[in-house]
Amino acid sequence: MPDVTSILYDPEVGGGQAFKVIRNTSVRKRGGYQKTPTETDAVGNIQPQDMSNQSSTTEDLLKESIVIYSTFCFQTGSNNGTSIVEADIVFWNNLYWRVTQVQDWSQWGYTQAYATRIMDNVTPTPSQAEEPTVTEG
Repeated sequence: MPDVTSILYDPEVGGGQAFKVIRNTSVRKRGGYQKTPTETDAVGNIQPQDMSNQSSTTEDLLKESIVIYSTFCFQTGSNNGTSIVEADIVFWNNLYWRVTQVQDWSQWGYTQAYATRIMDNVTPTPSQAEEPTVTEG
């Protein structure tokens, strides 16, 4: 199989974009859950997918989404009864995006994630307020 992952880092085709992935894991404890966030710096190719609004409600709802191609293994969440892993949150372009769908292309060395912009007032905070940097190496 050809190595297609080099395109994920090629800035001439939109690759090499740095972003953070925030993954929250909650473990059942007596009287509730203990939430533990982890942050990972990642790089990939991020493309706009959709920008639309839904005018069937009393207030128009803006919906923005992106597609991310990366060697990072995204997930939409899981629950095994004792622990819950929430859907990944991507911090890119000074905005937060929730992963809603993942396509596993691990045979080709990457995953494809569809993410929708988080529009509510409660957003996770990465440990650094700035975008991650890409280092060659």
